Amino acid sequence: MTARRLAPAGAALLVALAAAGCGVPVGDAPTTIAPSDVPYGLASPTEASPSTASPVPRADEPLVFLVGPGDLLVPRGRGTGTGTPADRLDALLAALAAGPTEGERAEGLSTALPPGVELGVTGDDDGTVTVDLGGPVDAPSGRESRSAVAQVVLTATSLPGADAVLLTRDGVPVEAPLPSGELTSAPLTEADYAVFLTSPPT
Repeated sequence: MTARRLAPAGAALLVALAAAGCGVPVGDAPTTIAPSDVPYGLASPTEASPSTASPVPRADEPLVFLVGPGDLLVPRGRGTGTGTPADRLDALLAALAAGPTEGERAEGLSTALPPGVELGVTGDDDGTVTVDLGGPVDAPSGRESRSAVAQVVLTATSLPGADAVLLTRDGVPVEAPLPSGELTSAPLTEADYAVFLTSPPT
């Protein structure tokens, strides 16, 4: 009889020791902690800060092309209002000549065009627009010169109907550098400077 009574007692003792060895409290019911006793920051989850992304131009938005990291040309949208195609192109080139906005400069964008440059549309011959260069006579040289021409050509041809750009100064065609460094006075197209969008020449 004694042995039969010890078995349940022994089993209960083993359970109690196991619980004590594991650090599990025995016998106390769960209690609710007042919100004021919860350490600051644990009661409510912290919201993640929203990530900021560079603005993506709309598909139908006229573009200016600015110089980004690695000398890649980066498109940014610009409004040109309403009016004739020549008026809209004039407005777009004026925005390019003005350079990047404060926000775009904060993104690390810049321009290869010299300060004070003036870009004016003086003609449109069946999709070939003539852009006259005004302002400083000292133009950038080397890679910066090629980037500047690429900015003008890619910006102008982002408007529908402008397929090529003829650069002039005081009405006289000028020789512009291609990405290879070769000079040409022929009309320039988007395809001529597409390399500046992926891998600018050195």
